[in-house]
Amino acid sequence: MIRVYLTNKNQRARFEHDGGPLEFGRGPKRDLARCTLQDPYVSKDHVRVDELGDGQLRVENLSTRNDILLSDQTVIAPATSRVIVVPARLTVGETLIDFELGPSQTDRAEAGPLRTIEQPVRSVAAEAPRLSDLAAGGKPVTTERLTQWFETVVSVQRAAASSPAFYDQTARAVVDLVGLDSGLVLLREGEAWKIAAQHGCEASPGTAFSANIMRRVVAERRTFFQAIGSETSYASLADVMAVVASPILDASGDQVIGVVYGSRFSSSGGRFEIQPLEAQLVQVLAAAVGAGLARMESEAEATRRHVQFEQFFSPVLLRELDRDPGLLEGRDRDVTVLFSDIRGFSRLSERIGPQETCRLIRDIMERLTVRVREHDGVVVDYIGDGLLAMWNAPIDQPDHATLACRAALAMLGELPAINAAWQGAIGHELGLGVGINTGRAMVGNTGSLYKFKYGPLGHTVNLASRVEGATKELGVPALITGSTRAGLAAPFATRRLCRVRVVGIASPVDLYELHAAAETPEWAAKREAYEQALVLYESARWAEVPRATYPLLAGQAGRYDIPSLKLLARAIDCLTAPPDDFDPVLQLASK
Repeated sequence: MIRVYLTNKNQRARFEHDGGPLEFGRGPKRDLARCTLQDPYVSKDHVRVDELGDGQLRVENLSTRNDILLSDQTVIAPATSRVIVVPARLTVGETLIDFELGPSQTDRAEAGPLRTIEQPVRSVAAEAPRLSDLAAGGKPVTTERLTQWFETVVSVQRAAASSPAFYDQTARAVVDLVGLDSGLVLLREGEAWKIAAQHGCEASPGTAFSANIMRRVVAERRTFFQAIGSETSYASLADVMAVVASPILDASGDQVIGVVYGSRFSSSGGRFEIQPLEAQLVQVLAAAVGAGLARMESEAEATRRHVQFEQFFSPVLLRELDRDPGLLEGRDRDVTVLFSDIRGFSRLSERIGPQETCRLIRDIMERLTVRVREHDGVVVDYIGDGLLAMWNAPIDQPDHATLACRAALAMLGELPAINAAWQGAIGHELGLGVGINTGRAMVGNTGSLYKFKYGPLGHTVNLASRVEGATKELGVPALITGSTRAGLAAPFATRRLCRVRVVGIASPVDLYELHAAAETPEWAAKREAYEQALVLYESARWAEVPRATYPLLAGQAGRYDIPSLKLLARAIDCLTAPPDDFDPVLQLASK
C-alpha cells in the first residue's frame, strides 16, 4: 500500500492506494484506478504508477510531450518509465505528487496492539486551538491539538508556492495557529513592501506594520518580537500592543525577500505580549514559505532549462544538465564536430517555391535531428540547408568519434525515405554530404543573452566545415579526418582517399571515406586496391597508377568509383605535364 499526497492550486488531497496500477491526469477515470488532476498544465493521461515491492515504484510517463520532474531534478521523458524509491516526489505541470509507504494488509493484520495515525491533513479552521493556550498556560494541550498545529505547518510546507492560497494559508496560520490578531505576508520590492496576504481583525489596522522593525529584520536576517505599548515611535500603530516579524530568506539564505508579520491589538483584550514560543512558530512558518519559494524557483529553472535545451540535447544529456547546470559553462575540450549539407538545395528551392521549400527543409532537419539525438549528440545549429552537431560536450563521451560516425551513417540512411516522400514534388533524388572532424575546441554559449546557442568554436569546427565541402570534390557522401578515424572504437568501413590542404587552414590533413558501420570482404578488397594506388601516386610512380586502379574501374559501367577516377585523372595529369616540384597534397579550392 502507498499513501499519496496531492497538492496544486486547485486541490489538496491525501489518500491510500492498496495496490495495482494508479493513474494521474486531467482526463476522466477509465479502466484503471485514477486520480483526476485539476491542473491545466497536466496531460489528459500523464502518470501511471505500479508498486513493485521493496519500497519501489515504477513510474510511467503516459504523456506524448510533457516530462515528469523528480525531486533530484532529473526527468522521466514522454513515453518512458523509471523505477524510483519511496518516499518520492513527482512534479507534473503545477502539481506535486508525494508518495509514502503505508502498511501492507499483512502488516495491518499482524500489527496487534500497534496504533497508527490516520487523520487526514487539513487546514486549520477558525475555531482550532491556538498556540497561545500553551504559551499562556491555559487548557492542557492534547495530542489532537498538537497534531493540528503540526499539520498546519506541514500544509504550508507542502503547498504549491505558485498558488495564491500559499500566502493566504501562512497569514491564516499566524492568526488561527499562533493566536495573534493579525497575520501578514509581506514581499520585498526594492525598498518597498507588498502585502501578498493578510488575515484577521478587519476592524483594526491590520495592513499597518512597523518600518523600524522591518529594517532590523532585513539588516540582521533574524526574527524580532516585542510588546510595543504606547511608545511614541509607533504612533501609527496606536492600537497594536505587540508584534513579531520573521524573515523569509532566498534560496542562498543571504537575502530577505519577504517577512511573515503578526500583530496583537490592545482592543482584543486579555494578554497582549508575544511569547518566545509564539515567535518561534512564526519563524517556522517563514522558513516554510522560504522553502516553498526556493522549491518553486528550482522547479521553474528546471522547466526553463528543459524548454530552452530540449531542442539541442538528447534526454540523456538533459538529465545530466539537470544534475549539474554548470556543465554549460565555457571550457576547452576535445570534441567531434559534424557538418551536413543537402546537395543542390539552392537550385531546388528556386524551382519549388518558398512554401514547399520550408516544408521540405523542416522534414529533412527533423529526420536528421532525430538521428543525431539518437546517438546522444548535441544539435548546435541549423545553417540554411545545413546542420551542425557535436559530441563530447557538455558531458564526457569517451566514444564520441564513434557516436558521430554512427549518427552520420544513420543520417545518410534517411535519404531513401526522404526521396520516397518528396519524389513527386522535386522530381529527382536528393543527396547529402557529411563531414566529421575531431579535435580541441572552446565550447559554451556562443549565442547571446537573447538567443541561446551552445556549441564549439575554433579550428576544429572550421576544418569540419571544410571537410563537408570536400565531399563534393571527392565524390563521396561522408568524409572523416585522420583524427576522427584514430578515435574510432569500432571497425567501420573506411579508406584513406587523399591528403588535402583546405581553404584557410595551412596544415594538410588526411581524409577518409566513411562507407559503412562494418567492413565486408568486398569493401576490404576495394579499400586495399585503392590505398595501394594512392601510395603509388604519392610516391610519384604515376605510370603504375592506371594498372592499380583498373580493378576498381573495370566492368563498372555507370557505377564507377568516383575517388578512383579522380585519382587516375591526377596521375594522368602528372604524366602529361610532370611537375617540377611534385606535392602529393591535394589543394581544395573551395570551402
